[in-house]
Amino acid sequence: MIINLARRAHDHNWELDPITRSLLDTDFYKLLMLQFIWKQFPKTRASFSFINRSAEVHLGDLINADELREQLEQTKKLRFHKSELIWLAGNTFYGRRGIFEPAFLEWLEREFRLSDYELSIQ
Repeated sequence: MIINLARRAHDHNWELDPITRSLLDTDFYKLLMLQFIWKQFPKTRASFSFINRSAEVHLGDLINADELREQLEQTKKLRFHKSELIWLAGNTFYGRRGIFEPAFLEWLEREFRLSDYELSIQ
Protein backbone atom coordinates (compact mmCIF):
# COMPACT_ATOMS: atom_id res chain seq x y z
CA MET A 1 0.00 0.00 0.00
CA ILE A 2 1.40 3.41 -0.97
CA ILE A 3 0.63 6.17 1.52
CA ASN A 4 0.48 9.81 0.46
CA LEU A 5 2.32 11.20 3.48
CA ALA A 6 1.68 14.85 2.59
CA ARG A 7 -2.08 14.22 2.44
CA ARG A 8 -1.96 12.15 5.60
CA ALA A 9 -0.17 14.94 7.48
CA HIS A 10 -2.81 17.53 6.53
CA ASP A 11 -5.99 15.45 6.28
CA HIS A 12 -7.36 14.88 9.76
CA ASN A 13 -10.58 13.26 8.57
CA TRP A 14 -9.29 9.69 8.89
CA GLU A 15 -11.77 7.45 10.67
CA LEU A 16 -8.80 5.65 12.19
CA ASP A 17 -5.16 6.47 11.54
CA PRO A 18 -3.58 3.09 12.24
CA ILE A 19 -0.31 3.15 14.13
CA THR A 20 0.55 -0.35 12.94
CA ARG A 21 0.23 -0.65 9.18
CA SER A 22 2.10 -3.92 8.64
CA LEU A 23 2.94 -7.04 10.61
CA LEU A 24 6.55 -6.08 9.90
CA ASP A 25 6.01 -3.18 12.34
CA THR A 26 7.51 -5.30 15.10
CA ASP A 27 10.99 -5.89 16.36
CA PHE A 28 13.04 -8.46 14.48
CA TYR A 29 13.59 -10.54 17.62
CA LYS A 30 9.87 -11.41 17.77
CA LEU A 31 9.99 -12.78 14.22
CA LEU A 32 13.05 -14.88 15.07
CA MET A 33 11.37 -16.22 18.22
CA LEU A 34 8.19 -16.94 16.29
CA GLN A 35 10.14 -19.04 13.79
CA PHE A 36 11.91 -20.86 16.65
CA ILE A 37 8.61 -21.70 18.36
CA TRP A 38 7.02 -22.69 15.03
CA LYS A 39 9.88 -25.09 14.30
CA GLN A 40 10.80 -26.49 17.72
CA PHE A 41 7.45 -26.43 19.54
CA PRO A 42 4.71 -26.51 16.88
CA LYS A 43 1.99 -27.72 19.27
CA THR A 44 2.81 -25.22 22.01
CA ARG A 45 0.72 -22.10 22.46
CA ALA A 46 2.92 -19.05 23.06
CA SER A 47 2.09 -15.49 23.98
CA PHE A 48 3.91 -12.20 23.97
CA SER A 49 3.36 -9.36 26.41
CA PHE A 50 4.13 -5.69 26.50
CA ILE A 51 5.90 -4.59 29.64
CA ASN A 52 6.56 -0.92 30.34
CA ARG A 53 10.02 -0.88 31.90
CA SER A 54 9.89 2.84 32.68
CA ALA A 55 8.29 2.98 36.13
CA GLU A 56 8.16 6.77 36.04
CA VAL A 57 6.05 6.73 32.86
CA HIS A 58 2.46 5.74 33.69
CA LEU A 59 1.12 4.67 30.31
CA GLY A 60 -2.34 4.04 31.75
CA ASP A 61 -2.58 7.77 32.45
CA LEU A 62 -1.30 8.77 29.01
CA ILE A 63 -3.07 6.39 26.64
CA ASN A 64 -6.83 6.25 26.22
CA ALA A 65 -7.86 2.59 26.66
CA ASP A 66 -10.64 2.83 24.06
CA GLU A 67 -8.27 4.29 21.47
CA LEU A 68 -5.70 1.60 22.26
CA ARG A 69 -8.36 -1.10 21.93
CA GLU A 70 -9.36 0.35 18.54
CA GLN A 71 -5.73 0.24 17.38
CA LEU A 72 -5.34 -3.34 18.63
CA GLU A 73 -8.49 -4.42 16.78
CA GLN A 74 -7.12 -2.84 13.59
CA THR A 75 -3.78 -4.60 14.07
CA LYS A 76 -5.50 -7.98 14.54
CA LYS A 77 -6.91 -7.66 11.00
CA LEU A 78 -3.46 -7.40 9.42
CA ARG A 79 -2.00 -10.23 7.35
CA PHE A 80 1.43 -10.62 5.81
CA HIS A 81 1.49 -9.48 2.19
CA LYS A 82 3.37 -11.49 -0.42
CA SER A 83 5.74 -8.55 -1.00
CA GLU A 84 6.63 -8.46 2.72
CA LEU A 85 7.41 -12.17 2.74
CA ILE A 86 9.53 -11.80 -0.40
CA TRP A 87 11.39 -9.01 1.40
CA LEU A 88 11.98 -11.23 4.45
CA ALA A 89 13.14 -14.10 2.23
CA GLY A 90 15.48 -12.00 0.12
CA ASN A 91 17.27 -9.94 2.75
CA THR A 92 20.42 -10.61 4.69
CA PHE A 93 20.10 -10.37 8.45
CA TYR A 94 23.08 -10.57 10.80
CA GLY A 95 25.23 -11.44 7.80
CA ARG A 96 23.06 -14.42 6.92
CA ARG A 97 20.85 -14.74 3.88
CA GLY A 98 17.77 -16.93 4.14
CA ILE A 99 17.46 -16.69 7.91
CA PHE A 100 13.74 -17.46 7.56
CA GLU A 101 12.87 -20.92 6.28
CA PRO A 102 10.63 -21.03 3.18
CA ALA A 103 8.09 -23.26 4.99
CA PHE A 104 7.90 -20.72 7.83
CA LEU A 105 7.26 -17.88 5.39
CA GLU A 106 4.53 -19.96 3.72
CA TRP A 107 2.98 -20.56 7.15
CA LEU A 108 3.05 -16.82 7.86
CA GLU A 109 1.17 -16.18 4.64
CA ARG A 110 -1.41 -18.97 4.95
CA GLU A 111 -2.02 -19.46 8.65
CA PHE A 112 -0.56 -16.81 10.92
CA ARG A 113 -3.12 -14.65 12.71
CA LEU A 114 -2.82 -12.45 15.74
CA SER A 115 -4.89 -13.91 18.54
CA ASP A 116 -7.23 -12.21 20.95
CA TYR A 117 -5.63 -10.01 23.56
CA GLU A 118 -6.19 -9.04 27.14
CA LEU A 119 -5.93 -5.34 27.88
CA SER A 120 -5.56 -4.29 31.48
CA ILE A 121 -4.34 -1.16 33.20
CA GLN A 122 -2.37 -1.66 36.38
